[in-house]
Amino acid sequence: MMKFRFRRQGTDTQREKIKQELFAFSKTVEHGFPHQPSALAYDPELQLMAIGTKAGAVKVYGAPGVEFTGLHNDTTAVIQIHFLPGQGRLLSLLDDNSIHLWELTATSPRQVGGAKREGAVILQEVGSYSLPGRPGIDSCSTTRVTVLLLLKSCDLLCIGTEGGGVYFLDLPSLSLKASQTLPQDQVTQSLPEDYRCGKSLGPVESLQEHPRQAGKILIGYSRGLVVLWDVSGRQIEQLFLGKQQLESLVWECSGNLFVSSHSDGGYSVWAVASGDGNNHQPVSSTIPYGEKCSPVSVFASWNMFEACQSRCLTAAVVKVLSK
Repeated sequence: MMKFRFRRQGTDTQREKIKQELFAFSKTVEHGFPHQPSALAYDPELQLMAIGTKAGAVKVYGAPGVEFTGLHNDTTAVIQIHFLPGQGRLLSLLDDNSIHLWELTATSPRQVGGAKREGAVILQEVGSYSLPGRPGIDSCSTTRVTVLLLLKSCDLLCIGTEGGGVYFLDLPSLSLKASQTLPQDQVTQSLPEDYRCGKSLGPVESLQEHPRQAGKILIGYSRGLVVLWDVSGRQIEQLFLGKQQLESLVWECSGNLFVSSHSDGGYSVWAVASGDGNNHQPVSSTIPYGEKCSPVSVFASWNMFEACQSRCLTAAVVKVLSK
């Protein structure tokens, strides 16, 4: 009798399948700040923050309890992240020079053990792109990405490179718009002979879109040259012939001025005027802490620039703004 009651039952394949689904190991939560963070971005519209790590992970944080994780196929450091504001999409640039597009997507509901489970929102990679090399030239150096600029329209990504070229990617398709590529040679041909001197312009150090005129961007080269470029018209509107090694650029909110920061610890204010092809001299140049200072790596905003200088703009700058 006891032997009959406790004998082993036959294997139920459906039961075993459900057990595997219910008891399978899966990572459900990570605690604490990401290990070895290397890049940061913020979406002011959706109020999301993204953090990239040296191991190739991307973490997106929202309200308390809202957290998404994405992993690149290769464990390569994330060096830049840029949100497409309000779209639930972001771009990541890896140390291997590849650009990746991520998207917050909703999964479909599924049946588990006869019960219907609601779909979840996940961070999913939907595309990637790597710049092609130029024939006969070491592509690892000339097309290595130095700076990314997402235009306000969110349909075009501007890419500055080590070789001085500027490339444009269509979004969200991540397709290269070859006809809009701006090689350094084209810029060099527009320079005055005395400024050219057979020297390279160096890598692209900064890309900044005009705050009032969409599709016009400042392109800053390491040597000190700054170009105001019309993307749609494919033409140079103005040249700013700086002579000090460039670190960064930032626009004044009206678009009448911009500031360039330099490797000697100084900064210069430049006036943007229509019809003035070449600008040889800035409105003002200042080294706030004397000679032999550390480089001013970046001005995050015009307000930051104003905080770094005196409480008031110089008389020359005020004069330009009042025009």
